Amino acid sequence: MRILLLSALLLTAAASARADGLIDTGSAPARWEDAEPNTELGRKVLGVLGEEALHGRLIFNQRLRYEYAEQQGLEASNAFTLRTRVGYETPKFYGLYMLAEFENNWSINGDDYRPYPVPQGPPTQTVIPDPRNNEINQLFLGFSGFNNGFKGGRQVINLDNQRFVGAVDWRQNDQTYDAVRWTSEMLQDTWVSYAWNWRVNRIFGVYPPAGYANLERFESNNHFFNVHYEGLPVGTLGAYFYYLDLEQAAAVSGSTAGLFYEATIKLDDNWSLPVRLEYAFQTDNSGSRTATVQDFWFNYGHVSVAGKYKGLELGISYEYLGGNSQRAFQTPLATLHKFNGQADVFLTTPTTSVGGGLQDYRVFVNAPLPWKIQGFGSFHYFTAADTSTTWGHEVDVGIKRKFTENLTGLVKFAQYWGSGSSANVGALASNVTKVWVQVDFSL
Repeated sequence: MRILLLSALLLTAAASARADGLIDTGSAPARWEDAEPNTELGRKVLGVLGEEALHGRLIFNQRLRYEYAEQQGLEASNAFTLRTRVGYETPKFYGLYMLAEFENNWSINGDDYRPYPVPQGPPTQTVIPDPRNNEINQLFLGFSGFNNGFKGGRQVINLDNQRFVGAVDWRQNDQTYDAVRWTSEMLQDTWVSYAWNWRVNRIFGVYPPAGYANLERFESNNHFFNVHYEGLPVGTLGAYFYYLDLEQAAAVSGSTAGLFYEATIKLDDNWSLPVRLEYAFQTDNSGSRTATVQDFWFNYGHVSVAGKYKGLELGISYEYLGGNSQRAFQTPLATLHKFNGQADVFLTTPTTSVGGGLQDYRVFVNAPLPWKIQGFGSFHYFTAADTSTTWGHEVDVGIKRKFTENLTGLVKFAQYWGSGSSANVGALASNVTKVWVQVDFSL
C-alpha cells in the first residue's frame, strides 16, 4: 500500500510538473544521427573505410609511458609500457547505437617492475600497477532520445569529480563497469543519473596471479545515484548516494550519501574564484559487516578555494576522511590518483594502531609557461583524522604540452616523505619517489 501511495504521489507530481513546463521530454530521435565527430585526422582515417563509416566514430588512442617508482625499503621499478585502445561507435538509428572498444597494454621492457600489489611480481620491487593486458574495454548498447539516455553492458562511468566512482584513466588499464545506466535531463535545470553495477573490471587486467581473482574484478551489487541542479544564479548543487556491496571486499564496501556545491565565481573578465564545498557520510550495509566491524559512521568533507587570473591559478584545499584503528571512510572505485597526492600512498584510507582516517591540507598552482607549456604543482601535508599522528608530506610537480590536436606530452614528478611519528605503520612511514614521461596520441 505504501508503494502504491508513493507511486501515486510521484505520478501526480510528474503530471503537475509537466503541466507547469518543468518537464521537457524533448523531440523523438531522428532516423539517423551521426556519432560525435572525430578530429580531422580521425575523419581522414575513417574515410579510407568508405563514406558510410564517417557517420560513426573511430576510437583510437595510444599512450607510451615510462614510469619510475621507488619505495623506501624496496627495489626501484622501471615500467616502459604502450597502451592501445581501438574501437568504433555506430551512428544512431532512431536513437539506438552500439560501442565496442578493445584495450591492450604491452610491457615493452618485460619484468623490470612489479605489476601487482601482492607477493608475486617480484615481491622485493616497488609496485607499478600496469600489467600486460588484452581485454574488451567497452561493449554496450545505448539509446539516446526524449532527453533520456540508456546504456547496457560494459562501459566507462565517471561521476562528478570521480572521488567516488571513476574509470582510473591515469593507469594504463581502465576500470570499467558491467552495468545498466540511465541518465535524464527531462527536469528543468536538472540532470539525473542512476546505474546498477554487477561487476567492476579493475585496473589489474585479466591475468592476475593465481588465488587473487579480486584483482581482476569485483563481483558486486552496486547502486550509483546522482542529481545535479544548475538553476542557481551561480554554480551547481549536487547530491549522490552510492551503495557498494563488493564480493569478498567487506573492508571497502558501504553506503555513502553526500552533497556538494561547485562554482566558478567570475569577478571580472580576468579574475575568477573556483570553489567546491562537499560533505558526505559513510555507513555500514549488508556488504560491509564482518565479525569484528558491524555498525559504523564516518564523515567526509572537502573545501577547495582558488583564485584564477587568466591562466594562472593558485588555491588551497582541505579534505577529511574519517576513520579509526578498525575502519575508515573508503572510496575503492574512485580515480584515486587525482586525490591525496600523486605518489599514490593513500589509495586506501589508513586504519592503524596509531591513528585512522586522513586529513589532507593542500596548496596547489596551475600556471601557463613559455612555448605553450602548462605547469602544475601541489604540496600536501597529511595527518590522521582521529589522533595527532602525522603521516607525512608530499610535493607533486609537472608540465604538459599539447603539440597538435592529436598529440600531447607530459612529464610529472611526485615525492612523498613519511613522518617519523608513523614509523610503526609500514608504507605510510616510507619515502616514495615517482617519475613519469609519456606521450598520448588520439584520433
